[in-house]
Amino acid sequence: MRTQIDTSRLTLRPLQMTDLDRLVCLANDLRVSGNLSRMPHPYRVEDGEDWLSKQPDMWAGKENYVFAIEHKAEGFMGAMGLHWMDRMTLDGSSAWELGYWLGFPYWGKGYATEAGKALIAAAITDLDPVYFVAGFATANTQSGHVLEKLGFYKVDAILELSVLATGKSSPTQVMRRDIAEAERRPRS
Repeated sequence: MRTQIDTSRLTLRPLQMTDLDRLVCLANDLRVSGNLSRMPHPYRVEDGEDWLSKQPDMWAGKENYVFAIEHKAEGFMGAMGLHWMDRMTLDGSSAWELGYWLGFPYWGKGYATEAGKALIAAAITDLDPVYFVAGFATANTQSGHVLEKLGFYKVDAILELSVLATGKSSPTQVMRRDIAEAERRPRS
């Protein structure tokens, strides 16, 4: 997977320890962490250091590619990544799972859609997926709209996922995006 993806407003690149201060500031918001299954709240410096320190090994394993979403003028604003789900999808098949979060000040401005379109296009070329999966907390309708704009559709499954930040379970809508033959890279 390529290590940098540019759009008109954003750069997607591997996370770095220099992202720590902004990461902790933006992630330490229950409006963010309350919509994610694995982000703690409060989000401490130690949480950020731990997560950032794992990134090089995750990339090296070629099953987890997490990108910093960096605004070209404002800097780090969140993260978006792909995680290989080996025979772990609802039907037992394998697919890349898309996940993302943005700091609250950046919600509703089209950044997640812009980053998602760029990452999906790069992944289609670099990883040659058959389809992607994603999910969103049903209370977070904005995230569902982002996924729909990225070509995802709802599957007949709502999972109850535990949310680390709140200690409660949250209904999560499962979504899928098939890769049309016209989008796939030519076979050599």
